[in-house]
Amino acid sequence: MGTNPVKRSLKWGILQGVPLLVLSWGCSPTVKVVTPEPVRIHIRMDVEVKTPKLVAPKPVETVAERRRMRMGEVQQLKNARVIGENRDGFLSIVQPPKDPAYAAYAKKIVEEENRDRLELYLANAKTQSRALEVIQEEYAQRWRERAFPGEWIQLPDGTWKQK
Repeated sequence: MGTNPVKRSLKWGILQGVPLLVLSWGCSPTVKVVTPEPVRIHIRMDVEVKTPKLVAPKPVETVAERRRMRMGEVQQLKNARVIGENRDGFLSIVQPPKDPAYAAYAKKIVEEENRDRLELYLANAKTQSRALEVIQEEYAQRWRERAFPGEWIQLPDGTWKQK
């Protein structure tokens, strides 16, 4: 016999073990576990609440965005008949409020809107290579046409009337 006895016994064991494994798959022994006390399971849970970081609102950069943000305030002042569209394409206070705080608010809104309108007119004059006065006249006409009934408008001759 020229084979190693260890190799022969491994071969024989492997050949014998295969049928045992196949037979043992179908049978599972029952294991009884007995403990002197009931089984206790400890579960630890952590709750982590993350609050969102407060982010400052992004600054409004463009004239169009600033005007859009202010549109409601301008319209409220027009509806209250405090301000109107003047003949130069800007807002004017036509009937100043008696309340000093409300008058200051109206003045602030008019100044901000007029500052942005001037920036808009200057940009249009530059891109269209036209005189600033011509651009202002065109916008003034648009604002008068878009005004709602009852709002103050200034006619080209300088007189104020309610549309």
